[in-house]
Amino acid sequence: MMKESLFALRNGCVVLIGVLLCTAPAWAASSQSLEGGKRLYTKNCGSCHGRDAKGDGPLASTLKTKPADLTLLAKKHGGQFPYMDVVDLIDGASSSPSHGGAEMPVWGETFQSDTSSGGNAMDQAMVRGRLMQLTDYLRSIQAQ
Repeated sequence: MMKESLFALRNGCVVLIGVLLCTAPAWAASSQSLEGGKRLYTKNCGSCHGRDAKGDGPLASTLKTKPADLTLLAKKHGGQFPYMDVVDLIDGASSSPSHGGAEMPVWGETFQSDTSSGGNAMDQAMVRGRLMQLTDYLRSIQAQ
């Protein structure tokens, strides 16, 4: 009986986490989250994608592939910002031919190394939070 209760509780938690991750893009980003995302962008992305995310950063000319104009992501996807695709691309969970293979750093690994132990659930949640802050910021700067 106890085993069944624990199994049901675990399954319920898995479902809840899945729902939260799938609905995360629908949440409105707070100004604090956007400020954090802008700081992450400036520190980690601006040198290639540029201060205004147009793909014209100071290092852009040194790359094989011109960095993407990140203000056009929604426009290139039929007016819908591809939130989870962007999170996965930044994290390194997926790749894009437009990023010239391995030219774009895997920021999920970088953010992971910034945490204390890099492997526990709290650290993973912090990394996911940073990825989402950065993605929220990118969503906020989309061209109209």
